[in-house]
Amino acid sequence: MKLVMAAFVLASSFAVSAFAEDMIDPMTGRKLSKREAAEQRLMIEAPYEAAYGKLFNEDAYFAGETDLNKFVNVIVINKAGRGSNKQTLRLYTNRQLILTTKISSGTEELEYITPIRGIINGIFKGSRQSHWRHTTRGFYPIKRVYDQTYRSGESKFQMPYAMFFNDDRGLAVHQVPPDLSGGEANGIAALGNRASSGCVRVAPGIIVQIHDAVVAADKGQIPDIDSKTGRQKEDSNGRPLYKNGFRSIVIVEEY
Repeated sequence: MKLVMAAFVLASSFAVSAFAEDMIDPMTGRKLSKREAAEQRLMIEAPYEAAYGKLFNEDAYFAGETDLNKFVNVIVINKAGRGSNKQTLRLYTNRQLILTTKISSGTEELEYITPIRGIINGIFKGSRQSHWRHTTRGFYPIKRVYDQTYRSGESKFQMPYAMFFNDDRGLAVHQVPPDLSGGEANGIAALGNRASSGCVRVAPGIIVQIHDAVVAADKGQIPDIDSKTGRQKEDSNGRPLYKNGFRSIVIVEEY
């Protein structure tokens, strides 16, 4: 039945794509390919994203001198594609380093999805729209937490133990998907290298330790953190702002 549906929608998609508006490079006047146009449209950093470089001051954190000390768990991710500390995650709980592990963050490339491919992926598995496989830098308190049964609503791939930290881009820390294209073993072998669509993949077993720490910390009053600076926001009278949320924060840096 799925193959019949795919054949029907594929036929109709040719007519739709034929009327796609052309884009012109304003600097050269050259007509852009659909991929190039998608790159210009999608590969733009959000205004809330932090600058390139090291964001987490470990010495100040251990000394209890940062606004981050108001969280139970601090999860620090280096999404760099090269260097001795590339593609790593560190979990700190109450000013103690609990673990360090390899991860896979976004490839930082455009995943170009043609209308035809998007329809096929919607029927089977995979992304339905072109997107930048980007992991945003910055300071993000965890927003939502799920168990081992969670599955992506967009791509339909499994995302066990997903802990969402950026709802704007749908980014989460989660286990390497067991149903990953090419197999879970390939996803585990890729840890230590950029490989995902933007989420942060962690090895089975290790992800459970991180998930358990976040669940144990639970929710409570947390500082309202500026995603670019990691500093607590203040009201017009200079009073620090708080809100209710998970007492765990994710910091994504790149150095």
